[in-house]
Amino acid sequence: MIIIIEKYLSCITADKYHRYKSWDNCFQAFSASKQSEIHVLELAFYLASWGMYRGSSGLLQKNHLIHEGAVDIVFSNTNQKLKCNETIEIKKENILAILSAKDELAKHYSSIYFTKGADKPKPISPTDTLLSKIMLGTLGCVPAYDRYFIDGLKEMKMEHTGFNEASLNELLNFIDYNKKELDQAQNLIKTKTKTHYPLMKILDMYFWQIGYDKEVKEKRVQAE
Repeated sequence: MIIIIEKYLSCITADKYHRYKSWDNCFQAFSASKQSEIHVLELAFYLASWGMYRGSSGLLQKNHLIHEGAVDIVFSNTNQKLKCNETIEIKKENILAILSAKDELAKHYSSIYFTKGADKPKPISPTDTLLSKIMLGTLGCVPAYDRYFIDGLKEMKMEHTGFNEASLNELLNFIDYNKKELDQAQNLIKTKTKTHYPLMKILDMYFWQIGYDKEVKEKRVQAE
């Protein structure tokens, strides 16, 4: 596990402008006790840097203020209890609250309509990828359920690959089973970056790197 984490981490330590560091910047900003206008900008740029502003995305048709409602949701008293830090990590008793926050965010984005060219207006799609990336970047309480992360889960024979109760339970079981190695990874990251990474962020790095490496290997084989 440490070797895989180090591979991901090397991009961050070798290049202070690397896009992976957008998470660090966003998470640090959302560590503040009170929200401000800067949080909307930080969230928007982090999402853009992490691939959520592609041409097919409804977000691309809006300015950054579309995220004001999301920031309000994140900073609610209830959801701030999900904020991970050096003394707080997510536990199984937090799962229902995580899914409730997910539903709040989904309701916010799906209530906003966008148009593209001559197409009829349609709502922003609150995908698991979008919602989990928001919660990872602001609260650190879940990994980002994007393509490479899901591929990594499949590669490691995890049974559940959706942003749901079953998957979160399985990930927390994985944390319990691999706690020693995860603690070592957490300490390594803190030593190299001077930043505390929540355990869910470390899982995000771990499974994402596995999924990414799998695709690179497959493409190399096809090219040979």
